[in-house]
Formats: sequence, C-alpha cells, structure tokens
Amino acid sequence: MAYRYYSSQTLPEVPATVTLSGDEAHHLIHVMRVKAGQGIVLFDGSGAEFDGLISAVRKKEMDVELSTRREVSRENERRLTLAVALPKGDRQKWLVEKITELGVTEFLPLDAEFSVAKAGAAAAERLGRVVIEASKQCGRNTLLRIAEPISTQKLWTMPAEGTLRLLSHPGGVSLGEALSQNAEAPVLAAVGPEGGFSEKECALALANGWQAVSLGRRILRTETAAIAIAAMLSSWPGNLPNVGR
Repeated sequence: MAYRYYSSQTLPEVPATVTLSGDEAHHLIHVMRVKAGQGIVLFDGSGAEFDGLISAVRKKEMDVELSTRREVSRENERRLTLAVALPKGDRQKWLVEKITELGVTEFLPLDAEFSVAKAGAAAAERLGRVVIEASKQCGRNTLLRIAEPISTQKLWTMPAEGTLRLLSHPGGVSLGEALSQNAEAPVLAAVGPEGGFSEKECALALANGWQAVSLGRRILRTETAAIAIAAMLSSWPGNLPNVGR
C-alpha cells in the first residue's frame, strides 16, 4: 500500500530526492512505521501528485526518491464557495472535513448577527490541519482554501459577477431549481448560524441580488445545511464522486 503524504514544501521536478520532516513525517515514521523501500504518494496542494520510494528513514525525517509527477484533478467541475457561520466545538471540524471530501473550493467563516462562534487564528490553524487530513483520505490534490472571516454586510455587497449567489433561507426556491437556472456558473452559498440570518441580514442580501433557497421542509443545523449544498453540487453532472474507494 502506498501512503498519501502532504508536503508543505513545494515539490521539485522529477526525478529528485526530497527530505520530509515535521508532523506528517513523524506520523509516518512513528505511527505508520514505514520502512525504506516502501512506495509513497506525495502531494503539495498544487494539483499534482508524485510517486516516490522511501530511501531512508531517520528519527525525525525521511528521504523520498521522486520518480513520477502526475496532474490528477479530483475537483468538481462547478466551483463552490461556502460562507458559513461557524458552529460550536467539534462540529467545526466535522463540517470542514466533509466539505473537503465533497470538493468545496473555498470556505469563508461568516460573522453573522446571531453567530455562536468566532473564527480566530487558532481555529484557522486547527481547521487547516483538518483539510490536510481529509485531502489525504479522499484523494484531493488541491486543498480547500480557508479564507479570512467575513461579515455578512461585506459578503452581501462583495463583487461576484457571473456567480450564482444563494442564501440558505426557509421559503426560498428549491436548491435544485436555483442551480438549474445557470447550470455552469460558479456558486457562492451562504449558511447562517443556529438562529438563522436576521431579517435585516436577509433583506440586505436580497436587495443585493442574492437568491433565497430552501433545503427542504425541515430546519437543518448549520453544518448539515452546508454539507447538503456541497453534496448537491458534488453530484451535479460531471461531478459524481467515487464512493467508498
């Protein structure tokens, strides 16, 4: 079995030998117990993956001989940016893990009127590690981008020409109907906190050209709503994933 390993350093042209260190190398050396002579697949977030052979293993680092570079995209054909008010605690990790698996392009922590959690530097670092682990598992070679936190007022008025802007809100059109209006446009979808968006926030969004969409008859948790939108986009024609491989 060839392990997938994320390299925080940009990998060179092949053939080449690289030395890997840090948390990922520590995990492979001391948890996975890799040995010299084993195969490994590396990716650095650039969209490519590299076949390599472990040539030396030391206490804190390992050498890998890179032999092949492949451009392998497992991204959705339709770009999705999710702006989501962060839920509390471990549900943040679960949210980011699943939207990474579903191919979301960019994640914007959203500062809404009824937000229950704030996005700080510590949260961004923690969620960045989740993105890497999820990308290793699901085979993505391009990392989900976690952007700086953004307020609803700034998001509503942000230029987004050619983008389908969707506001998760009860009473709107169905998500499928909204997506079908423009089957190829990139999507920017906003999901509010547990208390939803305030009336003022909704009015400002609609006044700036956002479209309200409903996710069904039931009221979903923040992270469930975000994942439902991502799942719909990932199953759009041309985006169908391989399940359970």
